Amino acid sequence: MKKWKCLVCGYIHTGDEPPEKCPVCGAPKSQFVEVTEPAAPAPPAATEPPPKTDSPEISAPMAAAKTSAPEPVSPFQDSRYRQLFEMMTRYHGHPISVHIPNGLLPVTILFIFLSALFSIQGMTTAATYNLGAVALSMPIVLFFGWVDWQNRFNGAITNVFIVKIACGIIVTVTAWFLFIWLLVNPAVVTTPQPSRVAFFMINLIMLGAASIAGWYGGKLVFGD
Repeated sequence: MKKWKCLVCGYIHTGDEPPEKCPVCGAPKSQFVEVTEPAAPAPPAATEPPPKTDSPEISAPMAAAKTSAPEPVSPFQDSRYRQLFEMMTRYHGHPISVHIPNGLLPVTILFIFLSALFSIQGMTTAATYNLGAVALSMPIVLFFGWVDWQNRFNGAITNVFIVKIACGIIVTVTAWFLFIWLLVNPAVVTTPQPSRVAFFMINLIMLGAASIAGWYGGKLVFGD
């Protein structure tokens, strides 16, 4: 059986043909290359050294070839912050930062619903602080995620990354919106009013987007 490697995420597929779509990152079939076993190196053939010459017709092109700089692979790799970006990926900046909103969001929404059920204003206050921490951390999460996307997956555009980016933006926007809403009108949680249902629905949308982004993130990490 042949082995095929995804150029985006490194997934290895075994079969006569590569899959139509990578089951891990969603890359198309064209992003797969066949993995071949390295052949044994052949013994070097005996060759005579080239004759030395001082002719400028030969030495000038050779000197030009030695001094010519290689073309940059991408603007991201030529950035003066490249070393910093590599450190962010090496020390898992994105997985570490994403644990902040992932840990606080379920607790925040739990406090909001308990506060609405039992009219506990203290839980509303706690939910406001937690939501503020989520809103402040999300721009950092998005930045680290972008760096990881460029370093590990070469900025590949597949359905998996499109969904993750969209969910990250949704969580960021809704977190800031709900945080400001609670600062302006904290009574929306405990007091019946026309906008109360919309407030709860936006909370659920935010939690759903965070869950979907986390699920796809786990798929990329664990390949399942």
